[in-house]
Amino acid sequence: MSELISENFIKENSILELCTPLTLEHEWASGAFGNVYLADTPTCKVAVKCVPQMEGYINRELDTCKQLAKENNPNIVKFIGYWIENTNLFLVMEFIPNTLNTILTQLSIENTRMQIDIMFTMMKQLAQALEYLEKIQLMHRDIKPDNILIDICTNRLVLADFGSAKFYKDGETHATYICSRFYRAPCLILDRNMYSTQIDIWSFGCVFAEFAYGRPLFTGKTQIAVLSKIIYIIGMVSVDDIVNMPSNFNEDIKLAENYVNYSKKPWYKVFSRSIDGNRINTSYGDKYEDILDACLQWNCFKRITAHDLVKKLIL
Repeated sequence: MSELISENFIKENSILELCTPLTLEHEWASGAFGNVYLADTPTCKVAVKCVPQMEGYINRELDTCKQLAKENNPNIVKFIGYWIENTNLFLVMEFIPNTLNTILTQLSIENTRMQIDIMFTMMKQLAQALEYLEKIQLMHRDIKPDNILIDICTNRLVLADFGSAKFYKDGETHATYICSRFYRAPCLILDRNMYSTQIDIWSFGCVFAEFAYGRPLFTGKTQIAVLSKIIYIIGMVSVDDIVNMPSNFNEDIKLAENYVNYSKKPWYKVFSRSIDGNRINTSYGDKYEDILDACLQWNCFKRITAHDLVKKLIL
């Protein structure tokens, strides 16, 4: 396997093959669906994700990664090989050391924001990744800055970590306790279990907002707290919105009477930040806010598609 792992192989490989186990170095990152380690090869450093498996369980993540490796999309992390050891799956991937989270955190510390052209270039690549997933009907279900890798030398962006990903068909039901809380679409919070790739568009909007907001937009220690923050910023959900969040159960939908009927908050107020004692509007302008509005819709059928999102992100 070591002879195969070269820069050209990483760029051109389209088959995820069984490989010889590599010697793992220190743990690089950890998450709910596995830990990532580094490993050296004769030609380059790679990342290796260790995914615990239950005995007899057909690993969905491996099947997903095999499918993704076939088309070798430029905005999906490159999968190089895998092996199974002691019922654990080890996925070998290209190593990109920076995440969008580390970049946004550093910008926030410096009280600054990314240049608009670089930001649009990066997020267009994320939209292209979602367009590809939309085409093959694969939900990522955990879009967040930690799962978005950035090559700071080239501004190349790739989407990683498909531990929560799932292919879907119309009429199927899915788990709703999925996706990191701050990026969780309203239908998931409201336990509407017949969703599609449109939940990833909501998460995209949450990530997109962080470039101007300087931190996650919809925060809270509980799902209800996050829902309240969503209502406070984008306005009150309607019965019609909830009806258009499909589920396999019927219910008499009534909104809580004690909720204040908030209207949508103007983005210039949302993005008003105190920097060095001055109130500054950190929005990127009308086009930026229009894209946010298109992504952050209660009604998933009103949310923009990934295909149209790519077009909007062309400066």
